[in-house]
Amino acid sequence: MKANEKSQTIKIDIRSLGYGRVPVADERRGAAQKDYFDTLDYRFLFEDAYDAILLADVSGKVLAANARALSFFGYEESGLAGLPLQALVAGVTDALIEEVRGVIAEGRYMRIQAFAVHSDDLFSAVEIVVMGNGLKTAEPICYLVRDTQSRWQAEQKLLSAYHAMDNTDSGIGIADLQGVVTYANRMMVELLAAGDETAVVGKELETWFDRKNVLEPMLERISRGEGWSGEQRVFACDQSGWLMVSAVPDVNEENELCGMVLSIRDTAERRRAELAEQQAERNRVMMESLASACHALGQPATVLLTSIEILKMEADEDEQMRREMLELCYGAVIQLRELLLRMNAKRLYVAGPLEDRAATKDAAAELGPAQRAGCMADGPGRARSSV
Repeated sequence: MKANEKSQTIKIDIRSLGYGRVPVADERRGAAQKDYFDTLDYRFLFEDAYDAILLADVSGKVLAANARALSFFGYEESGLAGLPLQALVAGVTDALIEEVRGVIAEGRYMRIQAFAVHSDDLFSAVEIVVMGNGLKTAEPICYLVRDTQSRWQAEQKLLSAYHAMDNTDSGIGIADLQGVVTYANRMMVELLAAGDETAVVGKELETWFDRKNVLEPMLERISRGEGWSGEQRVFACDQSGWLMVSAVPDVNEENELCGMVLSIRDTAERRRAELAEQQAERNRVMMESLASACHALGQPATVLLTSIEILKMEADEDEQMRREMLELCYGAVIQLRELLLRMNAKRLYVAGPLEDRAATKDAAAELGPAQRAGCMADGPGRARSSV
């Protein structure tokens, strides 16, 4: 604290008082003496009061001011006497001065929240209480001006934080240690109850999330002062979706655990994208498998077609060749049957390069030497094929 400062701010911890009234506070020490207030120095109270005090006439011209007012408005050298309230408080108009006169005439007081105008043209938030003088005369009117700039700045920060949380694309909420929702922003209400805030605030998280798989692990980590994150499928308003839930401990000014802050994001689009990607991959594998299957079936089919063409062209010329072609056709049919049985057993035929070669070798092993030689032989008008 600086040497020229006369004020000090302290914080009283009411927990040491048992969260109740101090017993001695209820004890009566007796009534005050009749002349007690006659001995008070009201001039001292006026000059050294914490609030800036202005005494003004019914038109709003300052008649007197205490030291706090001079320091607060920045007129310590020239003084405030003679200045109109319009020059000290932003927004003061003749209509407001007239309204103040009416309130004071009725014996009431008025509270005004405004901005003070300092001598350097800077503004600061103030709260002004306007009171009469307690006498039958209308003048002077007392203006008690209290500096609320720090409180106003804190309120603005809280308001900005509130608007940020309320308009974010993530669901933000606060729940106590029993899992009851005490605050939910618009996105969280939209995700859990389709915009019905009454169906979210005050309800237990168990309404949407599984206790065993989500709530119990979450509360266990929160009780240790740690964060938690998980994903669950939820059903709300006849619709289902996937939500990513994250929770961190909520502590008060005394660093005591008082609940948890929740962040909820809709991951349904990501899930759908992953499923679409998986489906595309399955389709790709299926197409590759189908291509491999067609290639495997095409080999014995080519053998059959080639053999039948040879039989048609040279059926009467060479009996030995005719028998070999028939055996070759029979082997190709057996190979087709084995391939079809194998594909039917697997249902989803996934063939790679090694499997293609293995299938080729298996099919070739089922054919005899004559069939393999016939497939590799070249002749006039014959197609060259291999198994």
